Amino acid sequence: MADPSGRLREISWHELCPWLVLLRSIRVALMFRVLVLGALGLIVTTLGWWVISSAFSASGDPVLQEWKTTGVRWVWVESPEFSVATSVKSADELFATASSGLLQAPVAVWLHVTRPFVDMFRSELTYKGFFCLLLCGIWELLVWGLFGGAISRIAALKFTRGEAPDIFGALRQSGSRILSYSVGPMVALVFSAVFAVQLLVLGLLMNVDILAMIAGFIWPFVLLLGLVMAILLIGAFVGWPLMWATVSVEGTDAFDALSRSYAYTYQRPLRLLWYVLFAFVLAALSMFVVKLFATSAAALGDWSVSWGASEETMQMVVRQRPELPAPELAPPLVEPGETATAATTPETLPEGPGTVLSIARGAVHFWKSLLAALTAGYQAGFLFVASVGVYLLLRKDIDGAEMDEVYVEQEQDYGMPTLENDTATGVPGVSPSDSAEPGNTAGTGI
Repeated sequence: MADPSGRLREISWHELCPWLVLLRSIRVALMFRVLVLGALGLIVTTLGWWVISSAFSASGDPVLQEWKTTGVRWVWVESPEFSVATSVKSADELFATASSGLLQAPVAVWLHVTRPFVDMFRSELTYKGFFCLLLCGIWELLVWGLFGGAISRIAALKFTRGEAPDIFGALRQSGSRILSYSVGPMVALVFSAVFAVQLLVLGLLMNVDILAMIAGFIWPFVLLLGLVMAILLIGAFVGWPLMWATVSVEGTDAFDALSRSYAYTYQRPLRLLWYVLFAFVLAALSMFVVKLFATSAAALGDWSVSWGASEETMQMVVRQRPELPAPELAPPLVEPGETATAATTPETLPEGPGTVLSIARGAVHFWKSLLAALTAGYQAGFLFVASVGVYLLLRKDIDGAEMDEVYVEQEQDYGMPTLENDTATGVPGVSPSDSAEPGNTAGTGI
């Protein structure tokens, strides 16, 4: 835009396109504390799901059996949307593995976190399977109430004030409000269950032929309750990240988070869709870069070491994965993006290493797995960080609130130090032996 003198003035792109604030999500999600919190959330969630599923190992529920094999796993090892190949042999393979599953990656995080609740509504599920998945869902809400809440709080302060608490401060804040983060989705499920129980009673009555005929005439009532349940559940499924953002930005409880998430989801659906699509593109592109650097770090390290180490040592210590005792959580022998060959099958691997080399192999793959877990932690952290940015944009669109308005915990009022008159000039000054104490207002007239 030109001013009267003919000079061009700087264009404020953030005023013209406020959704560009979501670009900051990449930088916030790359903070080391966010990577650690995201990785810890994935690890603790998987461990809890494994323990709960093991308690129902004797169940023959088909959904539960599928859940044990596809739901309970280290996602950064077995899922192409999360995984990082820690051993590649060429640049072509490196780029292929870094770009695998990118379009599914942003959605994969969403589906992974909501997986127990989605599977709860499968028709072939038994009562045991339903109870197991319910426990897994509650565990997941508590875990991400702690770690996701900490990430959301970091993002909220970073977006609004340009500052962020350390990892322990963020965990203390989320731990003190863990129920506010976790209860919101459960409230939506409880209200849906109230309507489901009414239909359950109707189903029991339909076992009598005459009552089944009557139920056929009042079936619009069933459709109406189904519609109400759909509004509740779809709103919770789509808007649950906004609940985390609400608590972190506003410092409110679960009910306010629930009401705001429903209001923002249903009042501005097209605006929400645009923000989500833009965040989706950012997540896919940034995830490619993150996976590319992580895979390159592992590959270049192996390549450099291979010039000094023998091929046998490289195969036994660096390239061969150690066997894990738990088959549900064990990583496969084949790297993500590779196909099984005679060189990677157990029958053709070199003879097992000794104790010292076994320890070395375990240590090497521990650090590689940690790198892959942190990479997946970026993907999980980006979901919560971007949700805060989307929430701030929707709040400005609907409520007119400024982007820098955020809840901060009440700080101590240190008052003012005591003033004394200087003996030479008579001008009041701070006593050199005095310091400000909480509530100290002596000599200040307050």
